Amino acid sequence: MQKHNVCPYYKNGYCTSPALDKPSDIVTSNNRCFGQFKTCRYFLDDGSDSKRGLEKFNEDKTIEQEIRFYPKINALENIIDSGCEHYQLIKSEKGFIAYCNAIKRVLVTRQTILCNKEFQRCPYRTLLGT
Repeated sequence: MQKHNVCPYYKNGYCTSPALDKPSDIVTSNNRCFGQFKTCRYFLDDGSDSKRGLEKFNEDKTIEQEIRFYPKINALENIIDSGCEHYQLIKSEKGFIAYCNAIKRVLVTRQTILCNKEFQRCPYRTLLGT
């Protein structure tokens, strides 16, 4: 399974790079924001290790996390992003899937849509105090 490589400045369809005066959707591109973002002129590399959480743990411990899912209910037809800090897109052989770090499981497509539109009202975020 491949890890999904998303630009840290990509939020809900907008580029939030500090190189821009204000967030803009004009400069976003699926090819660039979801893979080749380090070649983008709005990507500012501060030189620090951008890997966090599970990615950093897996790199340090050389452990590959296996996530099981059912393609018919979990695989996304389109890339769906969320402003929630617990939301993670993962690329697999069958397409993209959404994972919630708060409840530690793969989301079904309907839940993914809710994470995109209603993440501020999510009960799991409230329980975790975020």
